Amino acid sequence: MSNISRKIAKKYRYIFYCTLTLSTFSGSMFWLLRKFAMVEGDFGPESHAWQYPALQLHGFAAFIMLMALGAIFTAHIPKTWYKERAKKSGSTLLSLVVFSLLSAYSLYYLVSEDWHVYLGNSHAIVGLCLPVLLIFHIKIARSAGKIRKKTRIKKSRKIAKNSSIRHEA
Repeated sequence: MSNISRKIAKKYRYIFYCTLTLSTFSGSMFWLLRKFAMVEGDFGPESHAWQYPALQLHGFAAFIMLMALGAIFTAHIPKTWYKERAKKSGSTLLSLVVFSLLSAYSLYYLVSEDWHVYLGNSHAIVGLCLPVLLIFHIKIARSAGKIRKKTRIKKSRKIAKNSSIRHEA
């Protein structure tokens, strides 16, 4: 486990950020089209023409994002879990990702029409919250890292100062 780094490689971060952005925008577009852009057809209300392509793009982005998440989870979580830096926000982030996965699968395969609206709205809300929580998680971890780094520097300076005082005496 010593080869695992707590810092996520840039290429995986960028792949994840790009696919998260694409997934967020395509999912939002699908949800907005489904809620507010029904068109009147020959036999009543019909889906907007862009609704299905938006859903396809959302599914594609989510699939690529899952692969990037796999790389992130195998490298990042095992190394940082015991550091206590951003464990709460990371656990929340992980829980919301799992909810998104399960709700997406359920929306596509399992739920009846009665539950489809509720689960779809929940999936959309969580999907919009994920980027915000990710930014929050990164900021918490970075600020905790800076605080610990400053503390280490102060301790090392104090130790160096104490050892130089002992040598002078």
